[in-house]
Amino acid sequence: MMTREYLQQCTVRLNHGESQGTGFFVASGFILTCAHVVKIVDDKPINVFCKANNQTYTAKTEILLKYPLDLALLKLEGDIPKHSCVNLDEKEPKINQDLYIFGYPKGEGVNYSEGDSATFKYEGESFKKNVLLYKLKKGQLIDGFSGSPLLNLETGKVCGIVNISRDTSSDLGGRAVSTKVILEQFPDIAELNQQFHQQQKPRDSNPFQFGSPVPPESFYGRRKAILDFKNRIGAIEPQCINIVGLRRNGKTSLLHYIKERPAQFFQPEQKPLIISLDLSNGKFHSPEGILEGVRRGIKKQIGKEPWSREDNTDPFEIEDSLQELVDQGDRLIIMLDEFEAISRRLEQFQDWGEDWRSKACAGLLTMVIFSKRPVSELYQTLSLTSPFANIFSTTILGALEKKAWHKLVEDGFNKDFAPLSWIDELAGGLPYYVQMAASLWWQYRDDEQAKKEFIFQATPRFQELWKDLTEVERHALRYAAGVSGLAVPNIAIIDMLKRHGLLRQEGGLFSSVFADFIKK
Repeated sequence: MMTREYLQQCTVRLNHGESQGTGFFVASGFILTCAHVVKIVDDKPINVFCKANNQTYTAKTEILLKYPLDLALLKLEGDIPKHSCVNLDEKEPKINQDLYIFGYPKGEGVNYSEGDSATFKYEGESFKKNVLLYKLKKGQLIDGFSGSPLLNLETGKVCGIVNISRDTSSDLGGRAVSTKVILEQFPDIAELNQQFHQQQKPRDSNPFQFGSPVPPESFYGRRKAILDFKNRIGAIEPQCINIVGLRRNGKTSLLHYIKERPAQFFQPEQKPLIISLDLSNGKFHSPEGILEGVRRGIKKQIGKEPWSREDNTDPFEIEDSLQELVDQGDRLIIMLDEFEAISRRLEQFQDWGEDWRSKACAGLLTMVIFSKRPVSELYQTLSLTSPFANIFSTTILGALEKKAWHKLVEDGFNKDFAPLSWIDELAGGLPYYVQMAASLWWQYRDDEQAKKEFIFQATPRFQELWKDLTEVERHALRYAAGVSGLAVPNIAIIDMLKRHGLLRQEGGLFSSVFADFIKK
């Protein structure tokens, strides 16, 4: 079932000279419009603007059926881009059925070249020289709307093409050539239209997942974080880095990606030994546990013990063994995920921190710490001095790049309609919520039902996120949500919330649902 948003992605603007009209995709590379929109073109190419990807193409007229049919079939020139396509339906609308159009009207004193909508009521059948037309009322048809697809909001399919206004200065409505007539005149289009939707039919299994880290092959975006990591860990002399991200912002997914794609970050001669430890695992809630995890990780990588378990208490033996790895050209990278899991025990880890800082400065190992807050902040909250001062750079994971999450969604829908604007309103590019919104829309195929379920699923996550924030951060978010009577937030707090992706660059909240959560 097509939504209004999907219809807009199928609709194109047609320009030649000063003339402007509307058309829409009915099959791969084929556009339907009205004959009077393109009749003066002759053999000259027509400019076709696709709002869906903000690109312009050219098309030639394949078939022109003049008045009273007033239909034209265009074909794109060159390589056919990926595009959406309407569903055609010969079924007549019900009397007083709600109908919707989207087009590109332009006339004297009127210019909606970026697109405009109109709604109508179906009044009944109309005939002009035995051509079946649909009569429309309670809507205004102005120049440039000619060629717009007529969407039946009940069936979610296109039942005709708008071609005549009853009065361009009022809401008297107009008429549209019925899809039944269109398919009688273009019988091949019916088959091509059906083939398009069969080929674009989405997979049977929901491709989106939320709640667990995504596998490396499903990882999208994070270009800056990847570049930051490569320039620290893959530098001539490796340097430590702190990857910071709020709850469910993709830290563990990035860790898995790095571990499984070492060639992207290191030169072959750097011979990385990557050890990853999840500090939320109780085995690593002590310095001794972490050291044993490193020892076993090295053994697994090189096939022999770097030192014996009994020597875990011998700092000289451990340092000699690490130096031996360095001497043979290995680069030991230790990635510590969920660092805040030991934050309540940092006093116990003070000596460990000093020792590991010393080893890092000596080039014996390089640390990558994944945490919700910068490491120095975690120590400050406990009135402790961080032993890692000055050796870590900080990279914050916020929203995915727009192109990256668009591709994530579009790839999942396998060229079928991808509700990008709807997902953007709910998720704002934050990966967990993008996956959640896409998964729910895939399941329900309905904006309202999917949004209702999104609110149900996301609210507990918002509550967890809210608890992780400081009071000044909550104040800034309340301010952004429009809560009255609040002082203007500190600009540094606003900048940090933008970096984390909770605020968009223009200052609004990342999600309309999160905004409602804050207001309540």
